[in-house]
Amino acid sequence: MGGTLYVVATPVGNMKDITLRAVEVLQDVDVVVAENRERALKLLGHLSIRKPIITINSYNEERKAGSITRQLLEGKSCALISGAGTPCISDPGGLVVKACHEAGVDVRAVPGPSAVSGAVSISGLYVDRFLFYGFLPHKRGKKRKVLREFLSFPYPIVFFESPRKLVDTLGCIREEFGNRPTVVVKEMTKIHETVIRGPLDDVIDGMSTEEPRGEYLIIVDGKGRQDDENGDKNEKT
Repeated sequence: MGGTLYVVATPVGNMKDITLRAVEVLQDVDVVVAENRERALKLLGHLSIRKPIITINSYNEERKAGSITRQLLEGKSCALISGAGTPCISDPGGLVVKACHEAGVDVRAVPGPSAVSGAVSISGLYVDRFLFYGFLPHKRGKKRKVLREFLSFPYPIVFFESPRKLVDTLGCIREEFGNRPTVVVKEMTKIHETVIRGPLDDVIDGMSTEEPRGEYLIIVDGKGRQDDENGDKNEKT
């Protein structure tokens, strides 16, 4: 009988956010498949768990997916974790999950922390629906080209960004989208968690007071959403 691949969400910052089920799964599996060995060891050490770790990344995932699948078919159970949050969202892991499905391996979700849903929930924007894009291209020209594709998109858009590219990305968004309502969430669930929100010009001014450090999510409101929201409120009243 084959084993099971568990896709396990782990804390995005605060270790107390891990679920009871995630702890049980990590204790019970034979192998942990991780994006970042150092972070995996830190998490497992915090939980007093020792397991073999297979490291995957964008360069070796396709090659390692086969060997991971074979171990599962032989009866071993595996937990797939990312560096933080829910796996396979702007992270390696999707090819492993796909290979397991195609081989008939049982794949199960262990839901939990998610940087995307966490940031959206505290954004204060009207988010009955939204688009998650992830990381924009590094080069400025390609970045602006992608942004132009969403110029008329009517719902909030969520981006990941690194500290090094944050200022440039906010500038590109300002050039393409104008002074839209924007939310920047920094270091969510960590000691220096910060939420900066308002018109994009104000957000950019607020970010200029310190050197960007840590992990960032950017949420930009959709085109015309403020007018739509006000209209809905007026209809209800």
